[in-house]
Amino acid sequence: MQVISKYNVREQKVVRSLKIQPKISSNRNSRTIILGMFLVSQLVLLFISAHAQAQKNTKFNWDLSKKLQHLRNREDSTTWSKRNFKIDLKDIEFSGKPMVEGVFPGPKYSLIGDSAFVGNGTVGNYSGISLKDKKIIYNGFFVDKSFINQDYLGVKPNEVFFLVVVLTDYIAEDGNSHMEASVSSRNYPDYIGQGSIKTKNNKIDFISFLTADRNNYAVVNFRLFDLNLGRVVLIAPQKDGSLRSMQLKPGILPSKEVKLYIKDLLTQKEVISFFLEKANI
Repeated sequence: MQVISKYNVREQKVVRSLKIQPKISSNRNSRTIILGMFLVSQLVLLFISAHAQAQKNTKFNWDLSKKLQHLRNREDSTTWSKRNFKIDLKDIEFSGKPMVEGVFPGPKYSLIGDSAFVGNGTVGNYSGISLKDKKIIYNGFFVDKSFINQDYLGVKPNEVFFLVVVLTDYIAEDGNSHMEASVSSRNYPDYIGQGSIKTKNNKIDFISFLTADRNNYAVVNFRLFDLNLGRVVLIAPQKDGSLRSMQLKPGILPSKEVKLYIKDLLTQKEVISFFLEKANI
């Protein structure tokens, strides 16, 4: 069960002899028509260029100057969101796996741009999916569509920026304590998520982040993954305590399609072979 540019044209004067005066009028009319068509075509090109430039200007651009301003805002208490800080202090627990989630005051989300933060979340399967005599569980992090990522999402409502799929030999009796995950927007416009999955004799820890300029990485038990090469990471714990990994690139995946994606994934020969290796737990 899944839990979710300007161009100026100047007419040049043409001088002809009186001997060909009758032809001048016709030639001038032709030139006038041609010139008119040329001007119309240039106006069309100018309009298209202006429209393209307008679209370009509305595209979110997290450049160096904006990053530096954001850094200054982080250290300037007059820009901090008192509301968010108050909420975080109230809920402080000094907990989190694998990393304790600290409470820092941060800038107001509205300072980033015209559109407010819209949301993020986790998506996962805790009960396990059967693959012959094996169990597969997964967890992932997603961020909703906003002015920051809309140029990449199209009609999709959100994007999963990391999905870890793990072979396991352990499901807790309560059905959920074998896996923990959390995702945070407190680094907005960057996002970070972390989690942990227990097996009988091992533990899979993972941290992932997606930045506003589309840098996307994950660390799984100290192995670094460049998620621009694929946001889906398969992990197979071995009987000797080591781990094996496989990285896949399905494209932009919305959270609501993860369940179906995993179902299809587990029918692929390469994936089945990866999870059913004899050296696996």
